[in-house]
This record gives sequence, structure tokens and C-alpha cells, in this order.
Amino acid sequence: MTAPPQISIIIPTLNVAGVISETLESVQRQTFQNFEAIIVDGGSTDVSAAIVRQFCKNDPRFSFVLQHGSDISTARNTAIQRARGEWIAFLDADDVWLPEKLERQIELARKEPRANFLFTNYFIWDGRRDSAIYYRANHPLPDGDVVRRLIRNNIFGTSSVFARRELFKDDCQFDSQFLNGCEDWDLWLRLAERGLWARGEREPLVRYRRWQHNKSNQKLKTVLGDIQVFEKNLRVTQRSELRPLYRRSLNFARAKLELARARPLVETQPAAVPAFIWRAWLLYPRKLKWLMWFALVVWPKFLGGGATARIIHRKLIQKF
Repeated sequence: MTAPPQISIIIPTLNVAGVISETLESVQRQTFQNFEAIIVDGGSTDVSAAIVRQFCKNDPRFSFVLQHGSDISTARNTAIQRARGEWIAFLDADDVWLPEKLERQIELARKEPRANFLFTNYFIWDGRRDSAIYYRANHPLPDGDVVRRLIRNNIFGTSSVFARRELFKDDCQFDSQFLNGCEDWDLWLRLAERGLWARGEREPLVRYRRWQHNKSNQKLKTVLGDIQVFEKNLRVTQRSELRPLYRRSLNFARAKLELARARPLVETQPAAVPAFIWRAWLLYPRKLKWLMWFALVVWPKFLGGGATARIIHRKLIQKF
């Protein structure tokens, strides 16, 4: 039996024929080559499986698992169970790695032996050009015990994460109940409570594809997923000092849900919009900006209220 690879790469796929070759080629181009890549397909109806099988035929480090009906969480969990590496690296089927991604993270792990969860900065990318960098120069990287920061928002791009396989023991798996792209955040929170210690690379080493069909562009579904994450982890946390933080973040998410629900009413029922903004502020009074929004949408028309309402309507459309 051959020695196990140092890294196991986890790639879930489903109907990604247009992008999967580019993703797998970015794995093959890694300057660090001691890896295995486990691709789990949920039953693609396009030619994704055929493309992956060809990669497996040409490169024995790639293996393919067909698991009909599996969602992204189940696919990742299946791959983790099959993984032999000391480290787990996640890669979504529509993202790509820069060539030095794995090598830089292995080097960082050697320098920082306490770190069991590593990540990199990443580009926001539309498949042709980079439009932004996630961690800007003035944006401090998450470091060490990050549970409190994670309770505010998901601070890790899944395709940048590189974690010790031992973290995923017992019940620490992706939860299939999350259907809004929040399954990774939920898992990071549970890992953080168990001793996740993070270190990151400032240089972007991943291209995260953002296109009109991926979940991150569906604001209402995203906010509903956030609420689900906070409700679950508020219920299951064993650390009493974290419960007030979860409640605050849950209230903030519920407030954003009110605004996301107000957005489609801007054109069809503008008179209903103020009530949603008011409820948002009541749920999260720290956000004084929303109180100002409410005042501007109910401002009397004879004093210019029509113009101020249009300004707030534009903000709702832009942000939600």
C-alpha cells in the first residue's frame, strides 16, 4: 500500500461541465504535488462526470465518487471520510487555485505548529477578471481563536481553507440541513468552539467565482441561511459567554431580513416599505442609519419627501 498523501483535496461537483476542467487543472498546476483529490458528484446530468473520470484516468491522484442525490454537504462529508491526508483542503467546483496555494499553506503550517486551520486571501472573480480582493490592506486577517469574529460573519472562503483532518472527527461534519450556502459557516463555528486556531496568508491564492447563478447573489436566501446558522448555534453552544453574541447577531440577521423583504416592494407597494424599515430598526436599534432611513421614507411629500424616499429606495435596491 502506498504511503498516504500529505493533503486530501475535497471537491464536490454537480452540473459544472463548463468550469470543472479549469478547477481541476489548477490543482494539477500546484507547486506542491503530494496530494490526493477526491471528487464527489451528486449525480450530474451534464458531462461533468465524464470530464472528471478522464482526469482520474490520466492522473491516479484523482479519484471519483458518484453519489446520486447528494447535496454539497453530503458530498464533502463522503470525501472527508475517504481522505487519507494529514490535511484537508477544500475546493469548490467553480473556483480555482493559484499555483503556490498548497505550498504556501504547508510552509505556514510548519512555521506555526499550533495552527490547525489555515486560509488565504482570495480574489472575487467573474471567470475573466478579478474584481476585488476579500481582505483589503486595512482589513486585519483573522488570527488565533476567532470564534467571536465568526459569530459576526463568515470570514473564510471555503476554497481557501486548509485544516487538519483530525478536526473533522466525531460529529464535526457539514450539516445537510443548510440549503442556502451556509453549511461551511456552521461548521467553522462548531470547530471554533472546539479549539480552532487560525492562521492566514495575506496574498490572494484563490479565485472565487462569483456569477449570477451562485448562491451568494441571492440576498434573501443568504439572510435566511444566516438566521438558520445563528438559531442552530445559539441552541447548541456549550459556552454561555457566547450566547449574547449569538443573540445580537441573530437580531441583526432578522433585521436584514426585513429589509430584504422590503426590497421587491419598492416598485410594487412603496407605501408598505416604511413598516419593514421600522421593524428592522426595532430588531437592531444599534443601526441608527435605519432609523434615518425610516424618517426619510415617511417625510412629508410637501417638504420633499418624494425625493428622500426615492433615495432610500435606491439604497434598498443596491444593498438588498
